[in-house]
Amino acid sequence: MTPFRDAIATTLAATPHQLPPAQEYRGIVIPAGGPLYGALAYHLVTCLRGLGCRLPIEVWHLDASEMPEDVAGAFSEFDGVRLVSAVDVCQTLGHVPRRRNASQRDRGWWLKAFALRHAGFVEVMLLDADNVPAADPTYLLDDIAYQRAGAMFWPDLPPPRTRDQWVPDAAWQAVGLEPVPAARPFESGQILVRRDVCVRALDLAVMLNEWSDVTYQFVYGDKDCFLLAWHLAGSPYHMPAKNPRWRHPAICQHDSAGELVFQHACAAKEAIAAGELFPSIVSRRFAPDAAAAFKAARMRWIYRDGPQPVAS
Repeated sequence: MTPFRDAIATTLAATPHQLPPAQEYRGIVIPAGGPLYGALAYHLVTCLRGLGCRLPIEVWHLDASEMPEDVAGAFSEFDGVRLVSAVDVCQTLGHVPRRRNASQRDRGWWLKAFALRHAGFVEVMLLDADNVPAADPTYLLDDIAYQRAGAMFWPDLPPPRTRDQWVPDAAWQAVGLEPVPAARPFESGQILVRRDVCVRALDLAVMLNEWSDVTYQFVYGDKDCFLLAWHLAGSPYHMPAKNPRWRHPAICQHDSAGELVFQHACAAKEAIAAGELFPSIVSRRFAPDAAAAFKAARMRWIYRDGPQPVAS
C-alpha cells in the first residue's frame, strides 16, 4: 500500500476521538482570514444578524497573521461571535498538520474540514465567507431528513469546460472505493453536520485535505473530499433534490422544499467585500451597510484610545 492508502486505513481503523464538551449545541462556522476573507466574513455576519439569525458564530482563521487586531476588534462588536485560530487549536491538541507548509490555496481549503471537526458546537452550519443567505438559515437545522442522516450537503453545478467530471473514477479508486456514478458532486459553500454522529467521516475529511498533494490531483479542492470521506466512512447524508442554478455572481442553493436559501457569491468576492450591489443577490441591501459598518468598526478599534499622533 502507498503511504496515502495507509493513512486512510489508519484513520478508518482508529477509534474516533470523543468530542470535547460543546460551548453551545448549535452554531455557525465561517472559515476566513486575511484582508479579503475577513471583510467577507464580517459582511456575512452582518447579513445573518440582519436576517434575524441569532445562532452563535465562530470565525476560523489559520493563525494570528490572518487576523489583524483592527479586524478582530471589529468582530468583537458583535454579540455571540468569537474568533478561533486553527494553529492554537492544533497546539492544544498536539496535532501537527501534514500540509502546514503547503500553498496558501491548499492551506485555506484544509481549514474548512478542520474547523468543522473541531468547532465548539454539536450541530454545525458551515458557511463560506463569500456566501450570502437569502433567508435566516436557522430553520435548516430542524430539517427532518438532515436530522435523520446527521449531515446535509448541497449539489454542485456541472463542471467547467476544463474538467470532464468533478469526481472522476480515478478519485474513487485512489481512496480504495468503487466509483459511485449516482453520487452527486458536493458544493461546499454550505454544509450542515451533526458532529456527534459524523466523527469518523469528519476525521477522514480532515485527513484527505491534509493529503492535498494527492487528493487535489483528482478532485477540486475540499468539496469532494467531503464526498469521498462520507462514502469511506459509510455515513449517510441528505442532499436537497433541486439542482443549483447560476445567477452571476452566485451559485443559488435551495432547501429541501426547493426554496432559495443560499447564494454562494464565489465570482464576486472583492466586489461583495467592497459593498457593491448586484441585482441578482436577494440580500444585496446588506452589502453597502456591511462594508460601511466594517470600516467604521475598524476605525473605532484603531482610535479606541483617541487619535494617534502623526509622525513628523
